[in-house]
Amino acid sequence: MAVDPELQEYLGTLTEVVFDDALDVPAERARERAEALEAPRLADLHSVEDRRVPGPEGAPEVPVRIYRPTARQDLPAVLYLHGGGFVVGGLDTHDNAVRLLAEQAGALVVSVDYRMAPEHRYPAALEDCFAAYRWLRANAAALGADPGRIAVAGDSAGGFLSLCTAFIAAERGVPGPVHLGLVYPGTGAAPGEGFADASGTSGGDADDSGGMSADELGWYMATFLGGFPVSELPHYVPPARARDLSVLPPVFVLTAEHDPLKEDGAAFAERLEEAGVPVERWDAPGMVHSFLRWMHAVPAARASAQPFYDAMKRALAVPQA
Repeated sequence: MAVDPELQEYLGTLTEVVFDDALDVPAERARERAEALEAPRLADLHSVEDRRVPGPEGAPEVPVRIYRPTARQDLPAVLYLHGGGFVVGGLDTHDNAVRLLAEQAGALVVSVDYRMAPEHRYPAALEDCFAAYRWLRANAAALGADPGRIAVAGDSAGGFLSLCTAFIAAERGVPGPVHLGLVYPGTGAAPGEGFADASGTSGGDADDSGGMSADELGWYMATFLGGFPVSELPHYVPPARARDLSVLPPVFVLTAEHDPLKEDGAAFAERLEEAGVPVERWDAPGMVHSFLRWMHAVPAARASAQPFYDAMKRALAVPQA
C-alpha cells in the first residue's frame, strides 16, 4: 500500500524543519532540529527520573532516564536504545516511544543517552550501551525490578545497538537479556554487504516519503565507523556479520513497509530462524522509517507500534506454573 496519507501529510509539514539538506548540516544542527519538535505526552507514569550511571572504564558517566509505570517492586525491566543513525536523537526525541513502552509492557524502562558520532565514533556507543546494561543488571533489585526479566529494545540504530549489546554480553560472559525488541533495525542484510563496508544499504527501496533514504543510511554508518577498518571490527558489527546467532534470546522484529531497511530486517529475521532463535516479525503497512517519532500526530503510526509493545509485554510476563 502507499504511505499512510495522514503520515505523508504530517511529514510534509516537517520537511523544512527536519529533513531538508539532512546530510549537509553539522551534526549539532541536525540534533537541534530533531530535538526542536514538541509533542504532547502520550502516557503519564508513576515516575520519570534522570540519572547518570557508570560508563565504560575510563569514560564519562552515561546519562539515562528511568521510567516507572507503577510503584510495584517486581517489575520486568527494559533497556531502551534510541535511534538516530548514531548521530542524532536522545532521551527527549524518544520520550513518547519509551513512555508507551513502560505503560504498555508494564515494565521499568531505562532509556540510554549514549555518546554519538562524529564526536564519539565506534566503539563509544556500543560500550556505553553495554555499560548501561551491566548497571541495570547489577541494580535491578534496588530499582524494584526483577533481575530475571531484563530485555533490551531499540529502534533503527538502537536496534543495531541492542543486538550488539546481546552479543557483547555473550562474548564477555555476562548473562544476556531474556528478549530483544527491534524496531526497523539496521543490521546489514548479509555478511560483507551493506553496512559492513559503509557503502550504503543492502536492501529495500528508498522513496520520497520523508522517512529515510539509502544515501542517508550510508552516511550515518560511515560517520559512526569513522573509517574504522572493517577487518578489525568484531564479527557482530554489523549484526548480520555475526558468526553465531544462537547466543541470542527470542527476538521481535518490526519493519516498516516504506523503509530502505525493511529487507535488512526481514533477512536478519530469516537468519535467526535458520539459527533456531525464536523470532516474530511484523511489518507495518503504510509506514516509513522513524514512524515511532510521529505517534503523537498520526493515529496509524501509534497503531503500527502496538505489535511491538504487545510483544514486549508477552515476553516479560511472569511465566505461568
